[in-house]
Amino acid sequence: MNAIEDILEKAPEIESRLNYHFQDRNLLTLAFVHRSYVNENRDTNEHNERLEFLGDSILGMLIAEYLYRYLPGTPEGELSHLRSRLVEASSCVQYVQQLEVEQYLLLGKGERMNDGRGRESILADLLEAIIGAIFLDGGLPAAKAFLFKNFSPAIDSIL
Repeated sequence: MNAIEDILEKAPEIESRLNYHFQDRNLLTLAFVHRSYVNENRDTNEHNERLEFLGDSILGMLIAEYLYRYLPGTPEGELSHLRSRLVEASSCVQYVQQLEVEQYLLLGKGERMNDGRGRESILADLLEAIIGAIFLDGGLPAAKAFLFKNFSPAIDSIL
């Protein structure tokens, strides 16, 4: 069994940690494939960077909407500052670590042996890829439910 098949086999466990069930588990699998893995393995030629790109935008939009609705009267500059704090890499790392899913991330040998250099960035990217995958699988309501069901306390603590 290759690593991609291993993720598919562990999908129910991962979905339980995410509090989201995928209709298309290929999206779930893709979210956990880092570029470094693709560079060193031939069992896939796709990685999660496009999902990460999409998830980054969705995360920013959902947080912006949340701040707009729940902080009426707050000036735009302050809202922008709060949004940037809630979507910055260190916050995304906190969110993904709360899910306890980083062990499923497929990395190339070089990244695995990197002693943590760049790890924060990789974990932040993983969260964005998961959000992108959930958005494609279940739409904006699913992405919003995932974000706020899992991270409302963390978001409130940052605020």
